[in-house]
Amino acid sequence: MTDFAQPARRTVMCASAALGSAALLTACGDGHSEAQVPEASPVPSASGNGQAVMDLAELEVGARATVQAKHPTGAEIPVLLFRPDEKTVLAYSSVCTHQGCVVTTKSTQEDFFCACHGSRFKPADGTVTDGPAIAPLARYATEINNGKIIVFVTDSK
Repeated sequence: MTDFAQPARRTVMCASAALGSAALLTACGDGHSEAQVPEASPVPSASGNGQAVMDLAELEVGARATVQAKHPTGAEIPVLLFRPDEKTVLAYSSVCTHQGCVVTTKSTQEDFFCACHGSRFKPADGTVTDGPAIAPLARYATEINNGKIIVFVTDSK
């Protein structure tokens, strides 16, 4: 008769838990994608009815803001603004391209931030700087007219 050492039940359970955890963590990854990040969305041309959303003087150069605008469906929606220089204001959809959460200006960095999954977007062109989102934010046309920021909200898809 041969004596084989039988592992204790606790040893088997701990080893199974450790292997299972390692496999799960490997499958989940860190949320970043190796996929190529698309370029910024093109700036659409102004069409339809523009909406005055803010006085230009209220948005300093380099500043970001969230304003309310009326979507073509009639719903009030948040719109992200960024003023890169004295003569330009950029506008973006606040809908995250990852899973549709709301992107805000409330960030510890100078960017647009989605608190749902941590995606970050560059205010200068709406491109992703940190995922899991890989597509840039949709853009809206803007104008500056009589000291007002005019945004042309379109159906962004």
